[in-house]
Amino acid sequence: MDKKIIKNILYVILFIFLAYLIFELILKLLGGSLTFESLVIGLLIANLGYSFYMKDSISKVDLKISNHISWHKGNEKQR
Repeated sequence: MDKKIIKNILYVILFIFLAYLIFELILKLLGGSLTFESLVIGLLIANLGYSFYMKDSISKVDLKISNHISWHKGNEKQR
């Protein structure tokens, strides 16, 4: 399988997990099904997964900013 397909499948699984955690959080506020510790652990894992998801976007922005600053200094574009 292509790396991009695997990455997209993992993102879909992450978002399904996030939807489940949001549902459980709402249930917890209304009377709860999961224990508080389980919910906190799940939210921490979701935060870690989302951080890896955001890594790609941040690196693209960083590259654009460095190229732009390099252009202002008079250097050629570096890719």
